Amino acid sequence: MSRWVRLRDGRGRDARVRMTAAQRKPGVRLQATDGRRVEAARFIKTPLPRMYGALRARCADDAELAELLLEEDPEIDLEAAGRRTGQTDRVLLGSDGQVLYATGEVEVVCDRHGVEVERRLPSDTQANVDGDLPLVWTGRTVPRADAARRYAFTRDYQLRHVDGLTYDFLFAMAAELERTDALMLVGAGTQGADPVILERNGLPYRGFLEGRVDGDRYLLVLHLSHLELTVPVEVSL
Repeated sequence: MSRWVRLRDGRGRDARVRMTAAQRKPGVRLQATDGRRVEAARFIKTPLPRMYGALRARCADDAELAELLLEEDPEIDLEAAGRRTGQTDRVLLGSDGQVLYATGEVEVVCDRHGVEVERRLPSDTQANVDGDLPLVWTGRTVPRADAARRYAFTRDYQLRHVDGLTYDFLFAMAAELERTDALMLVGAGTQGADPVILERNGLPYRGFLEGRVDGDRYLLVLHLSHLELTVPVEVSL
């Protein structure tokens, strides 16, 4: 996938270049001990009427449900459990197990411990990688080794020139980053303080530029992250 991105360098110059998803090598091929290829498959676990919610609704309390499980084994469907599903469609279910034909979106905000703190209607946020303002070279760097330990990079895009002028523009940035052996923070807005948003209502990311050069060749990659790795708080028992 390729898209346009506007980028400003450390000298205040900006240009519109191409951004393509970084090519990754194919994953490891899985196979059984006899050499047969392993493939993913979906199987039926249990029909809805035999799941915990449906069985619990039949009983006054958990003790009664436990007696039901011991006496009748209602959670086990010998004819359905373990059958291969084949092609399936995803549907949304309500708390009562019924299919939902209309839904509304709600944004759930959680704190760093995963505890819900707020629910609100989602805001309409526009993409900002190819807007009126370019992504800004902030001047703040993070050493490569530190960045690898502090952030989880979920998307990577290679920046490519479209003519001779943009080649010089990107090559200079890649050469400077290789000399510093660091990643440069980039962001949206006039000062680069806003997050990078790739598509409308997409996730906000922190942007990091990494550059390498080899002769007259260069590699300039935009790493995106929305997860910062932190040391867990020690819990006393």
